[in-house]
Amino acid sequence: MADVFIGSEAVTAGRVTKYDLRARYRRILPDVYGPLGSPPTLFERTVATWLWSDRQGVITGLAASALHGAKWVDVDSVIELNGYDRKPPAGVSTRIETLHPDEIEMRCGLAVTTVDRTAFDLARRGPVGRAVERLDALAAARDFKADDVLAVGRRHPHVRGLRRVPRILGMVDAGAQSP
Repeated sequence: MADVFIGSEAVTAGRVTKYDLRARYRRILPDVYGPLGSPPTLFERTVATWLWSDRQGVITGLAASALHGAKWVDVDSVIELNGYDRKPPAGVSTRIETLHPDEIEMRCGLAVTTVDRTAFDLARRGPVGRAVERLDALAAARDFKADDVLAVGRRHPHVRGLRRVPRILGMVDAGAQSP
């Protein structure tokens, strides 16, 4: 994992002092800190978001896509988190949507939606052109089958954006080299 940690845990364990947190680390999210210096990377922000959720949330959307190897995910992208019902800080979006156990996997020590579930979520959100770009990047990194993504949709028949998923999947080009 990145050098991102929960400040109160580190203080309680005696690894840092409150002064150290203020002077030697960067606050990424409430009570979550990372290395001082350059701005946090997308991965550090993703880890920070998961830690902020008390290690209970599931990373979804673009951040999940990046964890699956998709390129061209902007470092400033909003980190989407499912299953954690708390007012999110800036840069984080929370949702409470049904996730079946087989739609979650561990990647880099974080709970993340599977490739098929990630593709399903990307296909049903945002402008059509952006959705296709994001799916192209995911498909270039991890081969997924449209039928498998549509199967995810059949398990969630009442979610917003479901009707556009087949059309979006029909436009995906895994061979696309850039957005």
